[in-house]
Amino acid sequence: MSIREDVKEQQEKMKDKDFKSKWEYFWYYYKFHVLVAAFAIFSIISAVKNIIMTNPVYVSAVLINATPTSLEETLPDDFIAFAGIDPTKNDCIIDTNAVIDMNNIDEMTVATSQKVMANISAAELDVLSADHTNFFQYAGQNIFLDLSTVYSAEELQNMGDNVLYVDQGYMEYIASDEYQEYLNSGTYDENNKYAVMRADADKTGTYTNLSKEEMKNPVPVGIIINNSKAYTEAGLYPGKSSVIGIISNSKRTDAAKQFIDFIKTE
Repeated sequence: MSIREDVKEQQEKMKDKDFKSKWEYFWYYYKFHVLVAAFAIFSIISAVKNIIMTNPVYVSAVLINATPTSLEETLPDDFIAFAGIDPTKNDCIIDTNAVIDMNNIDEMTVATSQKVMANISAAELDVLSADHTNFFQYAGQNIFLDLSTVYSAEELQNMGDNVLYVDQGYMEYIASDEYQEYLNSGTYDENNKYAVMRADADKTGTYTNLSKEEMKNPVPVGIIINNSKAYTEAGLYPGKSSVIGIISNSKRTDAAKQFIDFIKTE
């Protein structure tokens, strides 16, 4: 059976399952594939970078589920102009074709997950933007930088409700043995608010965040984007709200902050 036929067969099996079942299926069915492919992609990325890239990378970003059009090709040039950098001496890598759809786990979803993981592992990715559901999936895995390390308290306060906080307690739950047991058995402690949040998200396919006041240890990890001039001009996330954050192991946090400031300009 070919990979395409295998994927199609598994899609039919999961078609009527809830979000938890789809996510659990995706991780357990593709875990080996993702890890092996991530290592392979990491090796390819390193080799290609050394062979064909003549300029250092100024910033690297992936925009998940951005609904790209032909206009998105202008985004790197627009950012270069915004940042005031020399395009002959710097490269900006902005991937607008990444797609992750947990309701339809196809080859594109698997390939995107592999690519994102490989780039994060290689410390080659600086910025990740996504729809709310996918952003929270990554935020729960603690891959985002605490934005208070790059933005001042005054800057974060001025952005108001556009700053997205995730409770450190939630991220610790996702990393815990208790969460792994929930994935295996489907049972969870109903007195653990983080376990209840995760279970509710799996049932509905939509993550409902706690208010900042309800969090044990709120960590600013993303900026909510509703009216981005850059996205509008590039035809990205049409009519949709999205979230953008900096990858925690980024080596180019200053450039990553510049890119976010570019995106959040209305």
